[in-house]
Amino acid sequence: MTERITALFVHQNSETLATLEGALEDQGMRVTRAESRAQAQRMLGGLNPAPLVFTDTQLPDGTWADILAEAEKAAQPVNVIVVARVVDTHVYLEAIETGAFDFLAPPFMAADLAYVVRSALDHVVARRGAR
Repeated sequence: MTERITALFVHQNSETLATLEGALEDQGMRVTRAESRAQAQRMLGGLNPAPLVFTDTQLPDGTWADILAEAEKAAQPVNVIVVARVVDTHVYLEAIETGAFDFLAPPFMAADLAYVVRSALDHVVARRGAR
């Protein structure tokens, strides 16, 4: 990745998401973090929220579904990627059907991450341009 993309990570001490943060920072992404739904709500409430949000399935004050709902209210389109500690097909299907852009679980492979990030970014840029 050549440009600095900002992504919001929503989790509280998740080793899985911390690993993903590091992998994406290694690919040149700028990462900001919220540790709760309430913090994410404030960060998504600005005029220009991060275009990509990676959220843990469980938060101290909510779930991935709450983050998806907050992202839908954002001033600009945001793509939400749900990240689980293990593959859970029930959560995967629910997340995709509810409007999440994608669902990830370890192991995180660099080429796969680059593809997911590029696809999510291309999609959100098109959505923002259509407004």
